[in-house]
Amino acid sequence: MSRRKMQRSDKKKFKLDKDAQQRIEMEFSDVESYDIEEPAAERKKHPFLRKLIIRSILLCTAVLLINLVIMLYTGQLWFNEPRKRDYPVRGPVITEKEGKISWNSFAQQNIQLVFIRATKSTAYEDENFQTNKSGVTETDLPVGALHIFDFNMDGKEQAKHFIDVCGNMNGWLKPAVEVKITGFMNLFPADYDKVSDRLYDFVEEIKSYYGSEPIIKCSSRTYKNIVSDERFDNCPVWYESQYSKIDDDIRWDFWGYSNRVKFSYYESGDYLEMVLFNGDENKFADMYL
Repeated sequence: MSRRKMQRSDKKKFKLDKDAQQRIEMEFSDVESYDIEEPAAERKKHPFLRKLIIRSILLCTAVLLINLVIMLYTGQLWFNEPRKRDYPVRGPVITEKEGKISWNSFAQQNIQLVFIRATKSTAYEDENFQTNKSGVTETDLPVGALHIFDFNMDGKEQAKHFIDVCGNMNGWLKPAVEVKITGFMNLFPADYDKVSDRLYDFVEEIKSYYGSEPIIKCSSRTYKNIVSDERFDNCPVWYESQYSKIDDDIRWDFWGYSNRVKFSYYESGDYLEMVLFNGDENKFADMYL
């Protein structure tokens, strides 16, 4: 018999007896057995679906923002939307930029007043003022003339210039004077005491000629530093606040609430500045000369 066959024969014959088996079982009887958990199957990832969702969200957000900007730009949506039933008397401000106006048709739109820019400083006259003055007087639309106040020029001379250009305004609204800080004046703060004195001279000259104090058109800044002077307590206030409501502690009669409103029947078709009156039609009657 070969050696390999003998080894195979020995392997087949090898067998633990019962005594050996019992000893092995007793030796390892105190060893705890552990259940080995198989790793859970990983969730399948869907990178394409995730990217699609993210892109859809971004696209929707972009579309909403674009629509919001367009609506603000076109005036369909604005920061202030005063209700018509609360403020029934309102209308636009007209300058030479609007070009030729068909006043009879223009006045038939949903407006109850209009202010026309007449003069600025001591020499400038709106090039369309006389034409607009002639046209609007053929309608029943309440109308007022507006002067742009120059902080650096004599107030009495500015008033005389306004009077020379506008002349008799019986049946018109009280004259209005715009007192706002614009352009380079934002870089070089004005001497508010001097400006107040010049504005007071303007008011007194207007009152002397027309028999009434003018309406003062102002921003929050000029209201605080100039118009709140007690010398102007009898002047109606036209307060500009286009992005929020007017604070309760502000005294105001007119509210410039938007500059993004369009009407028909004027050449330029541009957006117009809007103003409303703080009161009903009966109270509005007090605003006439």
